[in-house]
Amino acid sequence: MALRVDIDRTRKDIRGMFLQWGIDLSEYEINYQEEILTTGVRRRLPGATIRYLRDGKWQNVSCYSKWDRATNLRQIFLFLDRIRKSEKVGIQYEGLSFTTEVARVSSESPEREKKEVLLDAYDFLGVSPDDPLGLIKDIYRKKSMHYHPDKGGTDEKFKQLNEAYNMIMASRGQKP
Repeated sequence: MALRVDIDRTRKDIRGMFLQWGIDLSEYEINYQEEILTTGVRRRLPGATIRYLRDGKWQNVSCYSKWDRATNLRQIFLFLDRIRKSEKVGIQYEGLSFTTEVARVSSESPEREKKEVLLDAYDFLGVSPDDPLGLIKDIYRKKSMHYHPDKGGTDEKFKQLNEAYNMIMASRGQKP
């Protein structure tokens, strides 16, 4: 029997871990891979990546080995939390590596897909659906400084950040 991973709990655990690690909530994001099929339809892959800013450098940790994104995200959390705990007792490391084998998942219902797209926007921004509007705006402003092309970011990441922010604001009935 497969164990079902609660993705909302994992998101909260990730936020808590980064706070304990001293990483600002505006300095991390969770991304999920997408694949564009020949028909032009986007389909989610189960892989997950957590990207975070540490010592002035962006770190990426990915997992594609499990059957769904919730389980992959949980594996990344467990790995990063182990690193955090190890650093507390003096263990040092120099680099991270990952595999790129990806397992395919079946398509989901349109309602579930819409909810996941919105949750992906929250993850990319590094906020939770429970966070107050002021915190979301503050984190968006901080991240826009990292991603703005004039500040060393890329057009693609800045566009992705704006799309995520606009989607969150629209879902809350607010104008960006």
